[in-house]
Parts: sequence; structure tokens; C-alpha cells
Amino acid sequence: NAVVLDEKKVLNPEGLRFPDEFVRHKILDAIGDMALIGMNFVGNYEAMAGSHDLNHKLTLELLKDAQNYEVIELVGEKTLELEKAYA
Repeated sequence: NAVVLDEKKVLNPEGLRFPDEFVRHKILDAIGDMALIGMNFVGNYEAMAGSHDLNHKLTLELLKDAQNYEVIELVGEKTLELEKAYA
């Protein structure tokens, strides 16, 4: 479950599971961190050097003022598409 690095290379004998494993990890971190809001998050998310700390600060800022977001109820065919995406 861990990728061990030194200053120059991956130390795991089997190497990385995917060529973009570090990017995948960052994306899953962001999805998990944003899920802590307690609602499905529909929007654009971009980060440079993202981290759990940065994601936490983002959610605090986002939720600080109700004008920063809108809670909507999805109905109809679009709802089914999003339910599949968030399943």
C-alpha cells in the first residue's frame, strides 16, 4: 500500500503500479477530501501541488460563506448520470 522513495528513485522492488500513480493518488486524495463536505460536489477543481492541508483550507473557505456555493437538487435523466458517477 505504500510507495517508498529516496531522493532519486522508487525503492519498491515491483516499482509503480501505473506510470501516473502519483497523479492518481493526488486525484483520489482531492475527491476524498471534498467528499467530507457531506454532499456531492459538482464543479471544477484545479490545484497546483495539492495536499490534504490545501484541500481542507479550500473546504473551510468554501463553506465559510453561503454565497460561495449553491445547493441544488438534481432531477430527471441528469440525476441518474450523476448517481452512476458518484456510486
